[in-house]
Amino acid sequence: MDMRAGTETALAKVIAAFGAAKPHCAYLFANRRATRMKVLVHDGIGVWLAARRLNQGK
Repeated sequence: MDMRAGTETALAKVIAAFGAAKPHCAYLFANRRATRMKVLVHDGIGVWLAARRLNQGK
């Protein structure tokens, strides 16, 4: 996934792969070099997206 993508794009990727985003589940995305990651969480009410850049190593 493109790390510039937002919540809607990440959610669309999850729906394309699994059919739906299940409540109380998290979905992890990482870039090719494993230096950045995003977590999409469906909490039963809505979705949220957290991003993290890894500074030292992978």
